[in-house]
Amino acid sequence: SAHGAAACLGPEAITVWKNSGAQWEAVSSRIVTVRIECRLVPITIIAVYAPINPSNGVKNDIETCDEFYKTLQATIDKTHKSDMIMIMGDFNARVGVEQANTAGGTVGKHAIDKQNQNGRRLVDFCLFNSFIVTNTFFPHKTVRQGTRMHPKTKQWHMLDYILVNRKFRSSVQDVRVHRGATGGIGTDHHLLRAKIRLHLKCRRKTEKKYRLRLDQSKLTDDNLLSAFRIELANENQAIWRENKTS
Repeated sequence: SAHGAAACLGPEAITVWKNSGAQWEAVSSRIVTVRIECRLVPITIIAVYAPINPSNGVKNDIETCDEFYKTLQATIDKTHKSDMIMIMGDFNARVGVEQANTAGGTVGKHAIDKQNQNGRRLVDFCLFNSFIVTNTFFPHKTVRQGTRMHPKTKQWHMLDYILVNRKFRSSVQDVRVHRGATGGIGTDHHLLRAKIRLHLKCRRKTEKKYRLRLDQSKLTDDNLLSAFRIELANENQAIWRENKTS
């Protein structure tokens, strides 16, 4: 069973999901996958709950984080490469504002924190698999970017993310926090919402060029062969007369 992660679908998505085989898997207590074979592009959704950022030098915490990313990588390796892959959830990571210029386009310029260990793991994972951290690419006020407020410092942090494979970057129209949407479910994190619009590249139709083929087998008939020779001779004479008078 998946104790720390889940995927909730709306009525329309549930219908499509059921009609396409109701594919899902509880990979671990921290990772759940759902595949929806949409008419345009199949979508694989991976819901995650990453371990907390390791304390300084605590071996068990580091091993737990490493094991999580090892399992997540194995999950990605099994997905269909043609799918739009969305990984979303609480990564307990701060990807770092400084990564906008150093992470090869993986992190946008609208992150709000300084990078921590989990942030470095997440960025490395995205670089290796060609994912982008979508909510760092859209400018919003801090209350629309921070997903959790630290209970002591009262500072907002960006810990929850929606990742998407880079080839679908243009399909992500917006990502922002919706405060108050998670009331009543016992979490101090705010809902992160993405607006997705799929763009499909249509192949240009090219006109087929047909090659004229002669059925020479009919020339074995003596009557047809004789008629063909007469017609050919008449055609040649007509061309000769036209050229002579021009």
